[in-house]
Amino acid sequence: MARQITETARLNEELSKAQLAALRRQIEPHFMFNTLHAIAGLVRDHRNEAAVSMIAGLSEFLRRALEDSHRSQVTLAEEVEYLQRYLDIQKVRLGERLQVSVDIPAQLLGAQVPNLLLQPLVENAIKHGISQRVAGGTVRVAGACENGKLCLRVYNDGPHFPTDLQATHTGVGIGNLRTRLQILHGNQSELLLRRVEAGGVEVVVTLPLKEA
Repeated sequence: MARQITETARLNEELSKAQLAALRRQIEPHFMFNTLHAIAGLVRDHRNEAAVSMIAGLSEFLRRALEDSHRSQVTLAEEVEYLQRYLDIQKVRLGERLQVSVDIPAQLLGAQVPNLLLQPLVENAIKHGISQRVAGGTVRVAGACENGKLCLRVYNDGPHFPTDLQATHTGVGIGNLRTRLQILHGNQSELLLRRVEAGGVEVVVTLPLKEA
């Protein structure tokens, strides 16, 4: 029985890493295409300083992705730093159309979270809630300790999703992330999408609060 438990844990870890690798393969071509297209546009508009800034941001983003490609879990501080690299690039691309706030208490930054937890959720929020709107919009990322668990929320003020929100595929990473959460934390974790009554959509991820 002990051997079986150990083998099951090992297989779950390998499956989680495979899911993470699959997610990276989904994100990187899509993200690279959009970013390189934006850099080309900046060069055509003779906005060389902005183009150089975006190239530097992309280089740092990819460096971090390669360094941590083998890790299924990271600290929340590392995940927020990675997210910030992504947001720096998107802010150059979208300009004033993208407003972002990240509000995560310092005491939670040592918590252990799945690698590539926040970035796909924010990418989804920008893709479906912000980038298609002429006026742009707002993305808010927040973290809190609720009932002894880590609760992370990603909100955008864009249009509502269809009525059957939970069953709808909403872009890169949602289904993949839900599977990885189940592998890593089982029934102790949850990923919910919900309409916000005042307008917009919010993704709520709840998982055990554990220090790395």
